[in-house]
Amino acid sequence: MKKTHRSVRACAVLLACFCATASSQTVYKCSNTYSDTPCPQGVAVPTADPRSPAQKAQTDQATAQARALAGQMEKTRQADEAAVQRRADSQAKAAAQAAKAVQVSQAKALRAEAKAKKKQATTKVAKPATTRQPKPAGEPAQPPSGSGKAPSAVSLKP
Repeated sequence: MKKTHRSVRACAVLLACFCATASSQTVYKCSNTYSDTPCPQGVAVPTADPRSPAQKAQTDQATAQARALAGQMEKTRQADEAAVQRRADSQAKAAAQAAKAVQVSQAKALRAEAKAKKKQATTKVAKPATTRQPKPAGEPAQPPSGSGKAPSAVSLKP
């Protein structure tokens, strides 16, 4: 940034020197071009500054004020751009955090679902299907097979 300001200042100094030397020279308008050498049908153009020293000082002061205002405007613009960038960064960060939270909750839900399915699968295997059907009324109860005892006879007296 400083190099740019230095080069601008250097150009301004050179331009001022050129203008000072050019004002003492005669400039000719040759058709659509200007030249410092006379040309056929060329017209001499006055190059002296017709302003008074007070007018020149007033113009220089206005230029300095315009530069100062431009500098202030540039600083304001840069501050505004930085604020907009900070807001955009903040919003992007919040969106990323929200997306991460959604991913985490989805992952937890999937893990819980998988755990529930696994538990359900293990409980089905662990419990054998043994259901007893009720005996009709009046039939003697029989012990389960393989107990090694013979069934006992029950006598019913009328």
